[in-house]
Amino acid sequence: FPDDRTRVIEPTYVDGRSDQAAAVQRALEQPLDSAPLADRVGTDQTVAISVCDVTRPMPSATVLPVVLQALKHVPTNQITILIASGTHRATTHDELVEMLGPDIVERYRIISHDAFDDSTLVSLGTVDGGIPVWLNRRWVESDIRITTGFVEPHFFAGFSGGPKMVAPGLAGFKTIMRLHDAEMIRHPKARWAIIEGNPIHDGIRRIAAHSRVDFSVDVAINRDRQITYVAAGELFAVHRTVRTVVQRTAMQGFRE
Repeated sequence: FPDDRTRVIEPTYVDGRSDQAAAVQRALEQPLDSAPLADRVGTDQTVAISVCDVTRPMPSATVLPVVLQALKHVPTNQITILIASGTHRATTHDELVEMLGPDIVERYRIISHDAFDDSTLVSLGTVDGGIPVWLNRRWVESDIRITTGFVEPHFFAGFSGGPKMVAPGLAGFKTIMRLHDAEMIRHPKARWAIIEGNPIHDGIRRIAAHSRVDFSVDVAINRDRQITYVAAGELFAVHRTVRTVVQRTAMQGFRE
C-alpha cells in the first residue's frame, strides 16, 4: 500500500525470556497448587502428555524437553506423547520433528489423536450441558495426565490452552460437535476472552475436571513464538494465572 496513506498498528511487543528453558524448569520446580512435577510421578506409573498439533504456534520444542527431563526417572516406554489434534488431520513425521525435535521423535511413543476412530476412544458419560464425553483411551487409561499449551484469546471458547488440551484436543467427534454446535456458538458470551458464563468454556472445563488432569504447563508467547511467561501446576490455577498475564499485556495497548 502507498506509504502516505497507510498506517500499521500492532500490539505492543513483549520480549521473550532470556533463558526460556530455565523459565520452564523453574515453573516445574515451583508450581501453583501442586507438588513439583518430578515428585508427582512414580517410576511405575504410565504418563500421557497432551501437546499442541501443527496448527498451533506452541513452542513445544522448548517446553517438552524440560518436562521430559523432569520425568527422567520414568522409563520412556511408560510415557506417551499425544498430539491434541481435535478433528484436524494427523501430524506428519516431518512436522513432528519440526515441532518436538528429532531426539524426542526417535525416543518416545507419539500418537496423533484421531477423533473419528471410535476404537481409540472411551466414554466417560456426560457432563452438565448435555455434553457427551468421549476421550482418547490412552489419555484416560494413563496413571498421570499432563497438559502443555499456550494461552491466547479464542474467538468463541474464551481462551486457548489449559483445559482445551483435553477437549476438544483429545476428544471424540461427538464431544467436539456438541462443543461447536449452533446452540453453543450463538450464545452471547461465547466470545473472545470471556470465561464466566461462556457455555463452551464451561463445558471444556467440566470435561477436563471430569477426566482429571494431574499437572499442567501453560505459556504465553510473542509473535516470534518466544515464551514471555510460563506457569505450571494445577490445571485451573495455571490457566487463570497465564490468562491474567495475557490480559494485562493486551491492556498495554498498540503502537504504530
